Amino acid sequence: MSRTSKFQLSIGNTQYSVNISEKAYGLYDVKVNDETFKISIADLLSPSVQSASSVAAAATSVPAEGGTTAGAGPVKAAMPGTVMTIKMKIGDAVKVGDILLTLETMKMENPIKSNRAGKIKEISVQPGKFVNVGDTLVVIE
Repeated sequence: MSRTSKFQLSIGNTQYSVNISEKAYGLYDVKVNDETFKISIADLLSPSVQSASSVAAAATSVPAEGGTTAGAGPVKAAMPGTVMTIKMKIGDAVKVGDILLTLETMKMENPIKSNRAGKIKEISVQPGKFVNVGDTLVVIE
């Protein structure tokens, strides 16, 4: 049985329409505007531990089938954290799901994966730099 929650979210001047559908325990489809992400937090969850795992899972999500982002654009931070390592360089080809960099949040290293295929045009961060939600990490063309 699928449960769905709908939200309208404003961050600064940006509006987001968010639909969260629970497909099974720990498995979610999260649609933000027109992009759908499959989130699996089942392996991280025990019944008493949910909120920190949800944040970590959101940052490591990749778009659902058919929900890939076409064309150029930035990959933005889904959570605040410190950049630990950068796994690519300008000019590298990436595909959906490739690990771009790792962020440390709440003493956990979280791989940040590409949500689009293309070539790295710009790297906007460096190791040791703190980023906030919505900060551009890399630009893919």
